[in-house]
Amino acid sequence: MESVYNKIWGVALKKIAGRVMGSFELRQKLAEKFPEDEETILKVIEELERVLLLNDRRYAEEFVHHLIQKPIGRIKIMVETRRKGISEEEVDRILANYGWSEEKSAKKALKEKERLLREDDPRKRKFKLMNFLKSRGFKDETIYRVVR
Repeated sequence: MESVYNKIWGVALKKIAGRVMGSFELRQKLAEKFPEDEETILKVIEELERVLLLNDRRYAEEFVHHLIQKPIGRIKIMVETRRKGISEEEVDRILANYGWSEEKSAKKALKEKERLLREDDPRKRKFKLMNFLKSRGFKDETIYRVVR
């Protein structure tokens, strides 16, 4: 009979083989499947980290890099990374390393949206653009600067 540790180990390997994930997300997924074995799950995660099959820093960098390819704002980035268990400090460090600018990202999003927007009234057009940027997670001060 297979031990609980070996079962959890096998499931964990299948999960991380499918795609890169952090320890926070892996722990959640394993806890759904093995809710009564939290201690064993933590041991498996520690071992995966020890043998370098799980690396939270690399995962955070890949995930943030993926996010900043899209024209989204800081608020949306923070919501998405928090959901994956990545700290705000880590996200700030990664964004600084990439030289990411919320204003540049907002301008890119605005350029895409302006092409598709079919509104002649300037006030309505401005209002729609501001709402669009807000829905993409840009901060108010960035929106006001870019839409001017």
